[in-house]
Amino acid sequence: MKAQFKALTMACIMAAGTIAAAPAFAAHATPVSTTFSATGPTSLSVLGVPVPCTSNFVLVTDASGNVTVTQATFSGSATCTSVHATGLPWSASFSSTTAATISGVSVSTPFGSCSGSVGVAINNAASQISLSGTLGICSVSGTLTVAPTFTVVN
Repeated sequence: MKAQFKALTMACIMAAGTIAAAPAFAAHATPVSTTFSATGPTSLSVLGVPVPCTSNFVLVTDASGNVTVTQATFSGSATCTSVHATGLPWSASFSSTTAATISGVSVSTPFGSCSGSVGVAINNAASQISLSGTLGICSVSGTLTVAPTFTVVN
């Protein structure tokens, strides 16, 4: 009886240890190992001067679903086409399936340079990302459609 109790206790301890050691699954993008295009209207404001643009970002997921922005181009007005992305790639980190931060964002404009991190709201159903943040002397906002379909999961 004592041996059975000891064996049962040991089995419970091992099971609890296995559960406690189970990894937490971080939010990540799917499909993995894929290149995406994120395109749409954005508004960059530099020292209060609005610069409306159409932005096109190239996003790449690695085999683990981590995302980097490898290219960023801006079109529209003459001022917008003079905005240039610097310091690429920029990295994204997910805090949930609906929120992320893009770090290392840096752009040069005719009015000065802007750098920092941008918040991202993720709309998985529409395959869209909405950008919002302050980059030093700049602020940015906009909603981009991601193709092919992009989803963030746990």
